Amino acid sequence: MCGVAGIYATDNAPPDGAVLDRLEKALAHRGPDGRGRHQRAGVAMVHTRLAIIDLETGDQPFASGQAVLVANGEIYNDPELRGGLEGAAFATRSDCESALHLYLRHGIDFAERLRGMYAIAIHDGAHDGGRDRLVLARDPFGIKPLYYAETKLGFVFASEPQALFKAGLIDPQLRKGAANELLQLQFTCGAESAFQGVSRVLPGETLVVEGGRIIERRQRPALPQEGPQEWSEAEAFERLNQALVDSVTVHQRSDVPYGMFLSGGVDSSALLALMRDLNDAPVQAFTAGFPGSGAPDERGHAEAVAKAAGARFEAVAFTEDDFWTLLPQIAAAMDDPAADYALLPTYKLARLAAERGLKVILTGEGGDELFGGYGRYRRAMRAKLLVSPRKWTTIGKSAPPTCDQLVVLPARILAI
Repeated sequence: MCGVAGIYATDNAPPDGAVLDRLEKALAHRGPDGRGRHQRAGVAMVHTRLAIIDLETGDQPFASGQAVLVANGEIYNDPELRGGLEGAAFATRSDCESALHLYLRHGIDFAERLRGMYAIAIHDGAHDGGRDRLVLARDPFGIKPLYYAETKLGFVFASEPQALFKAGLIDPQLRKGAANELLQLQFTCGAESAFQGVSRVLPGETLVVEGGRIIERRQRPALPQEGPQEWSEAEAFERLNQALVDSVTVHQRSDVPYGMFLSGGVDSSALLALMRDLNDAPVQAFTAGFPGSGAPDERGHAEAVAKAAGARFEAVAFTEDDFWTLLPQIAAAMDDPAADYALLPTYKLARLAAERGLKVILTGEGGDELFGGYGRYRRAMRAKLLVSPRKWTTIGKSAPPTCDQLVVLPARILAI
């Protein structure tokens, strides 16, 4: 992840350099590999970099003419985009630079062509007779965070609300009703964040700001708008397999080492099988367990799956001592309050991965909802499985499982 932040002053006065310093310092933990800054008239943007692609020349901001971009993101279709941007003068190999050239060609519709996870800010000083505007865009699934506030100073934004607080741009006050929403849902949702006056750029949303105020909004849907398709079981299986192979392939576009978090469930097991088939070297897999807690411990099963796939396996234990020791660090590292207990082992897993020199991790997060990996889904399907038998493939001890063997259940679920 990287950090982005900026100010668009209503009176067009140059933002205070000390304020920009505080923004940069507050986001330093998101980007330890480099810092960059852009300032022109009343607009300023800062960037802290975690280097993943183009380690040598990929420092931001990126500029072309009067347009300047900072981004926190991974643009997975960057090679394909570059192939279609004939005549564009690329200065780096960074995957985020293609977003700038898309903007120069297509204006605020540029994000429609992006595939990836991103929070992007573009300052354009020449879009309409030389008038300034700021464009913010967030990926359709809302993976990368981006927050903003409209203040007396003007429009301010950052990857985390705490950066706006530490810079002195807005007072940290809890929004009325946010605590109840958090306790009921485990998170707060919608455009309003948990903090008074701080809003989220919504998933898939593009904002246009002029004169320090929002003048236009557009939103890109995360999912196809057409209804369910009439696929046979064989066709559903083939489409699923193609989608998974394609997704894992582009997620592995990286100039630094990567690994995965493995629970041993349907989603992460399928992911491991795909990574095994797509990589020459053994995959590095990490798993967490909860000894002595009464909670299901997945380490033994995950290790068996890793062994079958030829992966290098490491497990960590999350204990009561970890809870009391790490909880303040975990809360401080979050961009938005949430009460999901999975944050606890994930933090410790991420710390172990970082100690092993990894900057990129693939996970099956959200896959159990899609693939029916939880017990409640299997119970709901039990009657259908009994009346619609098929020959299931058994994974033998003598050979690693194939991708097809590990994703057959999700394919069957999609076909039903």
